[in-house]
Amino acid sequence: MNGRSLKKTKSLFTKLLEQCTPTKSLKKTKQFHALTVTSGLQSTNFQFPLVTANAQCGRTSYARKLFEEMPERNLFFYNTLIKMYSRNGSSYDALNLFVEMLRFEVCRPDNYTYPFVIKACSDVGLRKLGVAFHGRTLVDGIDMDGIVQNCLIAMYMSFGEVEVARKVFDAMRDRNVVTWNTMISGYFRNGYARQALTVFDWMVKSGQEPDCASVVSVLPVCGYLKEVDNGRCLHGWTIRQKLECEVVVETALIDMYAKCNRVELSFRVFARTSKKKTVPWNAILSGCVHNGLTREAVELFKQMQMAADGNASISLKLRLCYCCCLNYIGIADGQGDWFVIAVLQHKEPFPSIPRGNVWMMGVFQAIQVLEGKQTDENNGHAM
Repeated sequence: MNGRSLKKTKSLFTKLLEQCTPTKSLKKTKQFHALTVTSGLQSTNFQFPLVTANAQCGRTSYARKLFEEMPERNLFFYNTLIKMYSRNGSSYDALNLFVEMLRFEVCRPDNYTYPFVIKACSDVGLRKLGVAFHGRTLVDGIDMDGIVQNCLIAMYMSFGEVEVARKVFDAMRDRNVVTWNTMISGYFRNGYARQALTVFDWMVKSGQEPDCASVVSVLPVCGYLKEVDNGRCLHGWTIRQKLECEVVVETALIDMYAKCNRVELSFRVFARTSKKKTVPWNAILSGCVHNGLTREAVELFKQMQMAADGNASISLKLRLCYCCCLNYIGIADGQGDWFVIAVLQHKEPFPSIPRGNVWMMGVFQAIQVLEGKQTDENNGHAM
């Protein structure tokens, strides 16, 4: 193979690998890597796309190995690895790599670096380090970048620093829908429900079009504040925007109406949902419990057994175990006995539930209480 042909082949391999990267296909990435080795084309030219491809596929250790073998590393490589660690939940690895980059002065972080290290600080609760990184954004002159500011708002909200988050928000020149959504959800999580609703009104009046995430953030606020009229307005907006059929929106609507003690409207929304989805079932069952409709909860459990798939069934049994702990004693007409039998007949172990889980213990305690009441009643009749 002459030099010209080799150059064309390398160029072709590079383009193919770059096209493979967005697919996040681990199988294709491994096959392509093996092909470069067996073809004798393995070189530094392929290290960059290979690092990126393995990072996209979640092969953190192998991507890091390729990264360490690189003779030269630029900012894009560091950003790729930091992003990979942050998204895979390896926050400390992301932070350590960022500190390594600063210590060796390999390159200077930019507005693509800071969002992921700020998120990493938020994920592991390192408030002081997060504040220090905020200071570095000021030094590096990227503190007014919109993505960086959004991440700072989210970080301060996660730390309960509502006033600091608001200062960052007020200093922003351009706010997008992510900015508004972050403020709304942050206020609500920190116990400022009324302020969350005020910010949503402000967003709409400012001309910012809400999105699906906005609705899902605001509907719980309406439910908490019993603002059913605002909730119905949002419901109408989702219908006009053809978002009502989104599972997260359906679930939020069911929950909101139930929290506003309008469970009949929850049932209307639920009637139009796909019964195979787990979350709407959980929402309507929680709504029934919230409104004291224990018989309806048991009837829904029966319907779920017939209509829902296996995964939803397991999830709902866990949910109903909790409902049973709270409401079992109030169920009459033998419905409770049927429910307990249905739970106990589930032979397979519940996934991700350790032995001695409090929910399951609560169910058996409820059963023991019921058996004790029945014994007392029988003794009373005998006397």
